[in-house]
Amino acid sequence: MELHTLGVDGGYTQEDVIQMARCLTGWTVHEPRRDPEFFFDAKLHTAGKKVVLGHTFNYGGMKDGEEALKMLASNPNAAKFISTKLARHFVSDNPPAALVDRMAHSYLSSGGDIRVVMKTMIYSPEFWSREAFRAKVKEPFELAASTARALNANAEITLPLVQWVGRMGEPLFQAQPPTGYSDKAEVWVNTGALLNRLNFALSLSSNKISGTSVNLESMLGPDAGGDPQIALSTAINLFLDGQIAPLTRQTLEGRMDDPQIVQAKLDDPVKHVNGALVAGLVLGAPEFQRR
Repeated sequence: MELHTLGVDGGYTQEDVIQMARCLTGWTVHEPRRDPEFFFDAKLHTAGKKVVLGHTFNYGGMKDGEEALKMLASNPNAAKFISTKLARHFVSDNPPAALVDRMAHSYLSSGGDIRVVMKTMIYSPEFWSREAFRAKVKEPFELAASTARALNANAEITLPLVQWVGRMGEPLFQAQPPTGYSDKAEVWVNTGALLNRLNFALSLSSNKISGTSVNLESMLGPDAGGDPQIALSTAINLFLDGQIAPLTRQTLEGRMDDPQIVQAKLDDPVKHVNGALVAGLVLGAPEFQRR
């Protein structure tokens, strides 16, 4: 009730929680590790009347739980709670109240059809607004997946990538709170986390993550190997579709004379650009850190 339907301020009491649990008695699974299939065990069901949020359930058997769930799903608080979570995930950490209200109305009028709710959100002006563009910071798992995809990485052994996700703060299947990992930027954006994200991009682009290989030369092209500015422009077009803030571009351009990038001695007229380092810096830019 708190986590998935009504929310923490959903208007229920502890007694409602107890009565809802009574409705769901008998709902179980076979052997969890061998045969984790749902089944209703009538012997475990609590018989008799249950009252949840003023609604009485006394059908007997599995229908007590089914009707109670239908009641929760049609509650206006559930409509607002679910709509808020969807808007927070797809639009911004603090979605506009007007958008949430319209989504909640669509939820109630459609009988809880999530497709209708999503359509309301996607076709809303808030979804396409400048404020919503790249407003969401990628969680570590999303960042790892999108970086590997951007680099066309070939991952034959995935465990090292999984370990990097954990190092960036989101060890898979290990969230401590029942709500799971946070969907807000404030959890993922801090000095240490951003450094780990940049190091991940640099490691992946430099083929320093065991079990995963990247062929940057074919992506950046032959001209990038002798000109750091060409390498930078190509990487920006490849990984950011050319959409980069002037300040970010200026900062990256200022790094192109770094000896680590231009691998040549002072008297050597031939430049050997470290394309992996250029790509890693672009992938570590704020624009790539956001959806």
